[in-house]
Amino acid sequence: METFVTVVVVVAMITLGVLLIHLANRQHAIASPPSTTVAPGRLGEDATPARERGESS
Repeated sequence: METFVTVVVVVAMITLGVLLIHLANRQHAIASPPSTTVAPGRLGEDATPARERGESS
């Protein structure tokens, strides 16, 4: 009987933890701004091609 109660308590605590993590992730996803993507090889630079910026090759 004690083992059964222990198993039920452990399962209940795991379920509560999963629920709290799920709610926290959902709240964070709603509050966070949309992510932006950067073209590969252009990190930190203007994405306009060099010829359009007036640079020579």
